[in-house]
Parts: sequence; C-alpha cells; structure tokens
Amino acid sequence: MIMLSNISWSNYAVTVVVLLIFWYLFLMFKFYSGSLKELLNGRRKLYFFKTKSKTENNQIKDLFSEFKEPFDTLEDARELAARLEKAVVESRQTHISGEVFKNYIKCILEEYPYVKNSSLREKINSLLVSECEKHPQLTLTYPEMDELWDETIS
Repeated sequence: MIMLSNISWSNYAVTVVVLLIFWYLFLMFKFYSGSLKELLNGRRKLYFFKTKSKTENNQIKDLFSEFKEPFDTLEDARELAARLEKAVVESRQTHISGEVFKNYIKCILEEYPYVKNSSLREKINSLLVSECEKHPQLTLTYPEMDELWDETIS
C-alpha cells in the first residue's frame, strides 16, 4: 500500500500514455508494415481528401477492362487516365495556351513509358481527345496525341 501512495496521478497518466503510444506503434507495424514501407518509399501517396467518386473510378476501370496487359501496366494506364483528366480540368481553369497544354501533357506521358508501348495507348489517346473536345480552347487530335507520345523519352 505504501508503494502505491508514492506514485502521483501525473506519473500514472504519463506512463499510461507512453504505453498506449508503444502499443499502437506495435499494432501499426505489425498489421500495416507493407503499407508503411510503400508510403515511405514513395510508391503510395497519402490522400487526405477524396479526389474522385467511385462511379468515376469505375468508369476508368471499365475503360480498360478488355485488355490483358500486365497488372502494373494496367494500373499505370488507370493512373495516367486520371492524371490526364485532371490536367484537362486544370488547363481549362487556368486558360493556358495550346502549346503549353501540349507540353504539360507530354510531361505527364513521359512518366508512363510502359503504357506508351502497350495496346492501352489507343484508349488513352481516345480518352484525352474526347476530354479535349468538351473544352473548345483545348484542341488535341489523334495525330497530335501520337506525336506527343513519340516525342517522349523512352
């Protein structure tokens, strides 16, 4: 009984908080170690706000459902499609010129060399051309899209 009276409430609270922190760190490393490694290595991004609705993501997935590409290339194509749609919206909102828009698209395409050499390239081309048709100030045709792919560094 004497030993318990020597412990103050503040020491008790600090000890409980420290033990809880260690417990949750242990659980996090045990169950989420793979996700944490991907996050720290930069292979996964942490999003605080939801960027697309489930129906928009399903439309992008359905767009590529007929292809039998390697899984990584298919995921790259889905990510590229989402980035290109976002680039069109950003470009429309900032009213950039056509040449700057093409350079922006070319920079995005350079990050996906495996999609360039896959059969998914045509789907990406048609997606971007159809998105550009919705916005008259952004004009991009199929031949121009192929030129942008060909100008990228492989």
